[in-house]
Amino acid sequence: MKRWLFIQKEYGQLGNRLHTHANALAWCIENNVNLVNLSFKKYSPFFASSKTQTVETFIAGKSNLANFLRFERPWTVFEKFTRSDKWLNRLTNIAVKEKDDSEFLSETELSNSFEPEAKALLVRAWDLRCPHSLEMQQERVREILSPNDSAKDSANKTMVPLREKFDCVVGIHARRGDYEKYLGGIHFHSWDAYRDWILQTKNLLEITGKGRVGFLLCSDEKPDYSTFGDLPVSFGDSKSVASDLCSLSLCDYNIGPPSSFGTWLSWHGQVPRLQIGSDTIIKSIDQFSICAEC
Repeated sequence: MKRWLFIQKEYGQLGNRLHTHANALAWCIENNVNLVNLSFKKYSPFFASSKTQTVETFIAGKSNLANFLRFERPWTVFEKFTRSDKWLNRLTNIAVKEKDDSEFLSETELSNSFEPEAKALLVRAWDLRCPHSLEMQQERVREILSPNDSAKDSANKTMVPLREKFDCVVGIHARRGDYEKYLGGIHFHSWDAYRDWILQTKNLLEITGKGRVGFLLCSDEKPDYSTFGDLPVSFGDSKSVASDLCSLSLCDYNIGPPSSFGTWLSWHGQVPRLQIGSDTIIKSIDQFSICAEC
């Protein structure tokens, strides 16, 4: 009997949704379980898909439900059904697992949540952590969650001129928008602070023999261009988060505040990353490392 994992938890933006989906996807591949992530459907157009399957689903084995969900209207019906505790309580073949936003669902707990008589598990949680499955299936997950052609083309238009001009390109993820108030603004940094980190990184990499060093700055706010006027800084396409994500994952190094967006680009692109805080001083290449999980 083929089992199903359904996920329904609208939490955060692209980075958080990628965290949820990548871990769920790895677990389903490893355990031969079908996956439908309703919360990832709005972001799936950012990623490459086949003619018969988009990336919010993973079909380990054919079924009538898989064919049913190939069409848009049934998706709407199915989503309404999974939101209805009234209807779910009438079924014995679907188990439900919920977590508060501050809690995470471990790999072991996910496996144990499938009740013996249940054919499916509906998870209402965003923080899934499946490190074993992710390690075992990382290349498959990277392949499935590859950017679409539009994001790749846009990223190439950004990166090719930088590669021609510089020997080393450092991506800067300057997340500001919602970070101004999030946790009291602890991860919100001024443009002058980013300028200082860019100067520190430039000096460090030049000393360590990286040659000509350039920077690509991507932000959810319009940068103060005058702050970086005398530095080798280019700017990402603020209109396309998918393009920025793809471009940053093609850089040699990355700098940014704590963010699932930054963790993803490091993990997916195998980019050494330095997570910055208000007291960060960049003085060693050892401060950069590739994120082992996403």
